[in-house]
Amino acid sequence: MYVYAQASTNKIQENAGMMTEAEIETVESRADVITYTVLAEMEHFQRNRVVDFEVYMQRYLHGQIAFYRQVCNVM
Repeated sequence: MYVYAQASTNKIQENAGMMTEAEIETVESRADVITYTVLAEMEHFQRNRVVDFEVYMQRYLHGQIAFYRQVCNVM
C-alpha cells in the first residue's frame, strides 16, 4: 500500500509546477480516499478469510471424525 501512496506523491511532485494549489490538494485528497478504501477492503477481506478458514477447518474435522467413526463401526 505504501508503494501506491508514494507513487501518487511522486506524481504530484513531478507535476507540481503545472498544477494549482487547489488541484494539488484535490489530487492528494483523492489519493487519500483511494488509499483508505483499499486498506479497508484489505481488512475486510482478511477478516472474512480468517472466519471462512475456521469454518472450513471445522467442517473438515467433523467430516474426518464421522469417517473414522464409520470405519470403526464397520470393523
